[in-house]
Amino acid sequence: GKGESDGFSAEQIEMYKECFKLMDINKDGTIDKNDLRGAFDNVGVLMNEGELDGLLSEISGPCTFDNMIKMFQSKMAGDGNDPDDLIIQAFKAYDMAGKIDVKMFQHALSIWGDKMSKTEIEDVFGEFDIDEDYMVATREVLGLFVAQKE
Repeated sequence: GKGESDGFSAEQIEMYKECFKLMDINKDGTIDKNDLRGAFDNVGVLMNEGELDGLLSEISGPCTFDNMIKMFQSKMAGDGNDPDDLIIQAFKAYDMAGKIDVKMFQHALSIWGDKMSKTEIEDVFGEFDIDEDYMVATREVLGLFVAQKE
């Protein structure tokens, strides 16, 4: 291949493609601030301009599918793709000031990877201490999935 998908399996690329399509609301092949805002709105999360800019600024150039993949690759490069690190990276993507938005995360769990059922998701989230804004401490969630490095 052209080496574009270095480090990612075909399944992962496919998952990112699905994710990209969901977020590319106007289907023009580039995720802009309006697409991002819409994608977050769809899962009931209101993002302010600063947060949206922050997310987009992590990608060099326009947020095309290829650039998004490059950004994920560069984030994961150097970690040796340890599964725990990958999980931590995934959580960090949802992390806002040390907390994770539960609704958004539940939505992600129900549509990506080994799609979890509502019951499974409720079982998992029953373990957490969720605050009134539907936020949960990132380290709490991480603690369930990976052994914490003290």
